[in-house]
Amino acid sequence: MGLFDRKICDICGGKCGLLGGKKVKDGRLCSDCAKKQSPYLPGRKNFTVEEMKQHLEDRERNQEMIDQFAPTRTIGQYLKLYIDDERGLWFVTSARRYQEVNPDIFQADQVLGARVDVDRNEREVVVERAVPASAGNPGKPEVKKTVIEYDFYINIDVAHPWVNQMHLKVNRSSIENTMSHDYREADRDSKAIVAALLAMRDGSAVMKQEAARPKQRVICPNCGATTMPDDNNCCEYCMGALGSS
Repeated sequence: MGLFDRKICDICGGKCGLLGGKKVKDGRLCSDCAKKQSPYLPGRKNFTVEEMKQHLEDRERNQEMIDQFAPTRTIGQYLKLYIDDERGLWFVTSARRYQEVNPDIFQADQVLGARVDVDRNEREVVVERAVPASAGNPGKPEVKKTVIEYDFYINIDVAHPWVNQMHLKVNRSSIENTMSHDYREADRDSKAIVAALLAMRDGSAVMKQEAARPKQRVICPNCGATTMPDDNNCCEYCMGALGSS
């Protein structure tokens, strides 16, 4: 086999290109298969070919869910959190047409934590270029000024088969003025997204605690019998609603 012979993708069987494709633990992927993986997959080289096949199958199912996703809430201007409260699902993306990028969908109880990080960076920019001395006229030195830029990020920790953490930029471009509308908007959006994620996490934890709590016998307000509530919180004898427990 020649040095520049194209290798075969271990996922789809297609050709990998002159550079040999994208390597995994025990094989390689073509560029088309590699594009389908989650952008938050922690290190493609840590996974075997079989694991990557499973991952790409999960990504296909994720795309089906994205195509049918019906958000009940949207939070944010550039980076957006989409929430389906009825099914307890969510995802985050800055793509305007999110169906085209297939963002990973998570369940409410998969949120482990979320926080806001603000990066502050300083750089020097030239305000006036240096002018060399000429014809007896003195030259002028270069004039610089220090510019401080801010970027807002949210870090989300999740319990997911393929994703551990996401580091997402909230503002579209770096912000110089802390008193500007862009700064206030990024600050507001990042805090709102984190608050919503933590609320979903905490709400899921409460629901799990409630579900795990042993049921107790109560007196039915409809028939007067002492009954154990069924799964629909109804009397086991007359099937009447028992009300709040």
